[in-house]
Amino acid sequence: MRALYVRLASTPERLLAGLFLVCLAIFLAALPLPRVDQHLIGSDGAFYYAYLPSLFLDGDLDFANQYHLSLAPDHPALTVVSPTGLTPNAYAIGSAFLWAPFFLLAHGLVLGLNALGMALPANGYGNLYEALTLIGSMSYGFVALMGQYRLARRWVTARAALPAVLLLWWGTNVIYYMVVEPSMSHMAAMFAVTLFITLWLDGRDRPTWRRWLALGAAGGLVALVRLPDATIWTLPFLDALSRLRSWSDLKPWAVRWGVFLLGALVVFTPQMVAWQVMYGNPLYSGYQYGSAHPLFYWSRPQLLNVLFSTQHGLFLWHPLFLAACVGLIFLARREPRLTLWLVVGLFLQLYVVSAWWDWTQGDAFGGRMFISVLPIFTLGLAALVEALMEARATRWLAWGAGALVLWNGLFMIQYRFGFIPMTGALTFEQLVIGKFTLPFQLLARWRR
Repeated sequence: MRALYVRLASTPERLLAGLFLVCLAIFLAALPLPRVDQHLIGSDGAFYYAYLPSLFLDGDLDFANQYHLSLAPDHPALTVVSPTGLTPNAYAIGSAFLWAPFFLLAHGLVLGLNALGMALPANGYGNLYEALTLIGSMSYGFVALMGQYRLARRWVTARAALPAVLLLWWGTNVIYYMVVEPSMSHMAAMFAVTLFITLWLDGRDRPTWRRWLALGAAGGLVALVRLPDATIWTLPFLDALSRLRSWSDLKPWAVRWGVFLLGALVVFTPQMVAWQVMYGNPLYSGYQYGSAHPLFYWSRPQLLNVLFSTQHGLFLWHPLFLAACVGLIFLARREPRLTLWLVVGLFLQLYVVSAWWDWTQGDAFGGRMFISVLPIFTLGLAALVEALMEARATRWLAWGAGALVLWNGLFMIQYRFGFIPMTGALTFEQLVIGKFTLPFQLLARWRR
């Protein structure tokens, strides 16, 4: 076992790429499976995806025809009319921005096949359009994971960085939202935040205005994909403030912060244009329109529930996230200031999710809103893995890793095939005992 691991760790990029090909194979193999709505996109993904056919095929931001093609006939979104008279889209445009090359490739293929005599609908919907677009979503997730491996390699060995990435990939909800529901925004969000943190760390000791302009553009992409993730902007700003030695240092930093905000504004402009078209106000988010309650309850954050509730609690559903937080203690021994900012980033994400009116995160396989900040968890878990290896606990690490990956796989089956509720709190039997009885439940269902 040790020899096999050493061999795999010697070519980590190839291993990661090979496992991504496995993910693609699973996704493609599942395409023929029957679906209730006949679509590969679903849930929130139907809204993220709708920007593509609306913008590129219809040339507008009226989503009525897209919703009729992708949503149930009684879906509430079909009855909403914006102040400008459109059927609007409350969801962010950023995922579609990243998926666009794959969608346009699919459209070109459809047109080409139709020219050869086939009769495929060229309306942006169907397996070819949706599958290629979702492969794009999966690819952004893979690039993000590869980037996180390289981030971790700055402070730990390859032998520690590799299992950290693999565990967070296959032992948490990351694998679910990469393979089972890639139409959600989480792979795009993880990519954007990974890019942002990488650019920040790359330019941390060489803070030129050009680097801060690029960092601002990456920050704009983060907000374009998921606006709440823009809390990650605070990390380089706090880091820069902590490095000021005198008031004379403030002027060059003010210039850098200015170009950061300029880059962020330029990249975020498409979202503001969309808001202007749909709601008549470039600063009016669709989440605000028609809401009967506040979006956030800032004075009543559900911090403990978000972490430990049986209803998608981050640590309870996927303990690897807790292990990663513990690992930040070991990272702090090497990089105390950097670790402090990473902890601040995690806390801000926790606070925003906890204050949100729907802190349970709706239909969610675990704490899905935290996938965005996976780079921070990766650095923490990599530091913990290296500490365990130095303590000669490799065998225990291997057994624990295998158990957690298996547990997550069983959890995914429970969740996807209806053995546990997607929205409600779980009982102890559903959370724990159900994993052991799942084979018998599957057999009983198959015999019906």
